[in-house]
Amino acid sequence: MSDTRCPLKCGTFYLIVKALYENEVEPTEKRTRHQRYLRKRLDSLETRVILLEEEGRSVGTRLTDMNDKLGLLEGINTTSVDKVHASMLELLESVEALETKVDTNLPTVQKEISRTELNLGQLMQQSAVMKEEQENQKLSVKALGEGISALQQKISGNHGNPASSFYNITSGHNQKKELCSANDVVNQLKTVIQQYDSIVTSLPTACPVNGQSETIEMLNLAGKPRMAVCDKGWTLVQRRKDGTVQFNKDWEDYAVGFGTPQGEFWLGNEALHSLTNANASRLRVDMIDIYGRLWIAEYQNFRVGDRSNGFKLEVSGYSGNASDALDYQNGMQFSARDSDRDISNTHCAANYEGGWWFSHCQHANLNGRYNLGLTWFHASKNEWIAVAESTMKLWTH
Repeated sequence: MSDTRCPLKCGTFYLIVKALYENEVEPTEKRTRHQRYLRKRLDSLETRVILLEEEGRSVGTRLTDMNDKLGLLEGINTTSVDKVHASMLELLESVEALETKVDTNLPTVQKEISRTELNLGQLMQQSAVMKEEQENQKLSVKALGEGISALQQKISGNHGNPASSFYNITSGHNQKKELCSANDVVNQLKTVIQQYDSIVTSLPTACPVNGQSETIEMLNLAGKPRMAVCDKGWTLVQRRKDGTVQFNKDWEDYAVGFGTPQGEFWLGNEALHSLTNANASRLRVDMIDIYGRLWIAEYQNFRVGDRSNGFKLEVSGYSGNASDALDYQNGMQFSARDSDRDISNTHCAANYEGGWWFSHCQHANLNGRYNLGLTWFHASKNEWIAVAESTMKLWTH
């Protein structure tokens, strides 16, 4: 029997069987059968041992693979946890920095709010006083006008009636008194007009250079006193912020202006012509889109023509980050819902519900319907800026 057939040749059972097999001197048929039986059992045991060894090697291989995979998973989990931890730390640092900024700037903001409320209260008081004075002046002028008209009718009636000649001869003294009274009324009216013209002439024609932020000043615009918003030397000519003022108005409304200085408004095309006609004017457009981003378009040269040429737009010298959208409107007259002056086959002002210098129709329009028509085309991005707030202001110094 070969020893190489049994991996367990050093086992106790194997040695006992081998001794019995090799040392018996008188083999019998019984022993022979027993030996064959034992040999089969040994062969069976050897086969099972070989199978167990193979299964053991397979299990070892699988354990090794599982260990490798577990090590890889542990490495991945460790890396992910580290990244999440680092992100959490950065987020906490950002929140702490933001809280610090808020705590630092909150007193300043509160002071600005208080100052703004105080200025607004003063402005409202001044506005009420000025409005009352204007009403009184209107009543005075109206009364003077009625008196002059009555006097003119009386004088005209006397001259047209033949019977009045006799009356004039017999009552010349009374007529002299009436004529003196009429002359007094005319002189008083002339004095009021001169005082009014003097007040208007003495008003500034532009905002003060060293002025404060968002103050309301009385300016002489196109020979008329107008309340205007001044922002550190800039004169605001347009503001949109919440849609409270309807901008779908007639051409004449845009000519004289509308809205309130404290809210949304259009200063007026006559005022724009007055501000830009004799001055080297700069235009600055500030826009905030619906995502809160700030866009700026500034033009070194800006001019609006007079009423006779439709308040024609002249603009050049662009700089900023919003793209030169006004160049598309350059040279156009001003259109409104009742005055179509664009070069498009459609009525642009009626379609977009607001007055503007339309062409084919627009690349820029800040007077359209709020939440729908406030747009500015960004050429380099080939997309429209959805404008939520806008201001247009002039520097005319």
